[in-house]
Amino acid sequence: MVNKAFIIIAFVIAGAGCQSASTQRKQDTPAAQSAQPAQGGIIITNPELYKQDSLQRHLDDEGGGTYSYTEKDLNVALPVIAEILKAKGYQAPAQADFQKRLQEVFAENFSEGGKCRLKEHAQFSLLYEGPVVEAEYPLMTEDLAVSVTNGFITHIPLISGLGTFVDKDHFEIATQSAQTLVSLNKFLFNDSKTDLDTLIRQHDNILPALVISYGYTKEPRLNDMVMKEFLTGDDDHVAHVAGIIFRRDCKKQLLIREGLLNWVKEHTTKEEHRMLDALYNFAFKLYENNSEYTLDEKRKIAAYIDNIFIPLHDKYGGPGWPATELIFNLEARDPKIQDYIKEQHYFNLPELKNLYGE
Repeated sequence: MVNKAFIIIAFVIAGAGCQSASTQRKQDTPAAQSAQPAQGGIIITNPELYKQDSLQRHLDDEGGGTYSYTEKDLNVALPVIAEILKAKGYQAPAQADFQKRLQEVFAENFSEGGKCRLKEHAQFSLLYEGPVVEAEYPLMTEDLAVSVTNGFITHIPLISGLGTFVDKDHFEIATQSAQTLVSLNKFLFNDSKTDLDTLIRQHDNILPALVISYGYTKEPRLNDMVMKEFLTGDDDHVAHVAGIIFRRDCKKQLLIREGLLNWVKEHTTKEEHRMLDALYNFAFKLYENNSEYTLDEKRKIAAYIDNIFIPLHDKYGGPGWPATELIFNLEARDPKIQDYIKEQHYFNLPELKNLYGE
């Protein structure tokens, strides 16, 4: 699973880093700020950076400090990061294109059921990895900040990770160690497959977080990375895949990641069907144990699993496979399951309708 400490280090030290000359930040940075090239880096002129860095040295991140991270900390830091992205060739999309892509990648956060995972501010938005938010500005986590005006994402940064102070007014940022942040934004918003290659080579933990925490399943290589990892362990490890396919949103409603179900369908063979077996068994266990799911949710989960099981069973079924389709098998525990899925028009699932609607 994703190592949270590693991710924030990768973003704050390896990724976060430089400042835009944007005058749009003046409401929180009253002193004029500018970025000038310097040997080995870029010099930012902005006294607010020093002020916020001094406060951040007393952060109450472990219960011992006196300062709490605020909106101003991000407002001061985000232009710094924008500058380094620009220096490394990142091209911020037009605002409409950026918002469209953002809502595609983080669709769960922007959905009606994901509102607790999104908080909007004047100059940035916060995207939370899950429905339980312990702090508004989480450090050392997989939660993300979106720079609205500059068009990029980053983890919540600390100024001490962005560069060094020349004096109280001047801040030098180095661009040579920013590849992770640059590659992430180029991959997501510049459609750079080369930068995706870079992130994969680095085994960067933000990639599985995009799938596991945020539910982005439209990039096949990310799906491969996450799903194949489940297949590296024993049956108990494989069984955990059900927990990333079937989720709860902020309203406690069932969320099904169909992209990952399709991955299971496409990667199941006659010999390798452990993941399909795990999902089949998961549906049974929902009926055997006290479950957080309602009866109708159990039925819906079973329906979606059976929709991929039916054609695979027809093609590969035999020794080592379940003897019959899931809905048929569950009728002993839930005699009305077929009536329910019929009432739901088989959830518009074609294999389900073809078999049970005959």
